[in-house]
Amino acid sequence: MNLVEKLMAVDKKEFDKLEKKELVSRQLSNLLGVETKVTIQAVDGNIYGALTASGLDDDGNYDYGRGFDTNAKITAAGIVEPNLKDDALLKHLGVATPADAAKKIFKGDVYKIAMAIAELSGFRDDEETDKEVKNSSKATGK
Repeated sequence: MNLVEKLMAVDKKEFDKLEKKELVSRQLSNLLGVETKVTIQAVDGNIYGALTASGLDDDGNYDYGRGFDTNAKITAAGIVEPNLKDDALLKHLGVATPADAAKKIFKGDVYKIAMAIAELSGFRDDEETDKEVKNSSKATGK
């Protein structure tokens, strides 16, 4: 059975499923006084691409000044629980957007959550991927 045949044997609904994962939020755990987990899910590649592009300047270079905002947007897009899109929560926090809620609730955890969402979505650090490809090539002799 070739790879196409194997793919054809998979229920097509499986390709649309978004993987989910729980992780501990240090900020929420401190705030609530008990270890608290959030639920994240993978983000569609087009959405992820658009969100990461918001961190680039006019020349296409990463603007570190926009990094926190970009990571907050990724966090808001990929977090399932708590629901940062909940109107009552936004009003309670006094913020306008889910990304603003992410910044207010998670503070420094925003980066960690955004990186976990990126990994879950299949986007990894290029340097790490390059090392894996090199190691794989050495192992196979290619």
